[in-house]
Amino acid sequence: MDIWSVGCCLYELYSGKVLFPGPSNNDMLRLHMELKGPFPKKMLRKGGFTDQHFDHDLNFYATEEDPVTKKVITFSQKRLLLNIKPKDIGTIITGSPGEDTKMLANFKDLLERVLVLDPEKRMTIISSVESPFHHWQVNKDADFLTQDMLLS
Repeated sequence: MDIWSVGCCLYELYSGKVLFPGPSNNDMLRLHMELKGPFPKKMLRKGGFTDQHFDHDLNFYATEEDPVTKKVITFSQKRLLLNIKPKDIGTIITGSPGEDTKMLANFKDLLERVLVLDPEKRMTIISSVESPFHHWQVNKDADFLTQDMLLS
């Protein structure tokens, strides 16, 4: 499992919702970009399936299913999505009454750094150990967990 998947799982455990509930690869790509902005062009140039979802200028094409015929709209009818702007992770994570606000802020920060589209810029497993969220949890559970136990 990579760190992106860990971030998705953490969100889903916290919220009880699937982070990217798209019914197709194309729809999930759209959901990724709606949250995090467009994919880096360098990354898309390396992709094996880029031509199925992006034009020659690497602009995203969203496919849709016709609600009546249930057929996927063909390539020539795809809708081009431009100027996708990333959202703040705080728009999808809200706290509950009585929840520790510092912990929630640290959790949002962790997800922001884990859910980065470019894997070269994404937080690593090693650097996640240094995140404020991890340290908060270690300190909170210090009566029965130590940091050494968590790293072993």
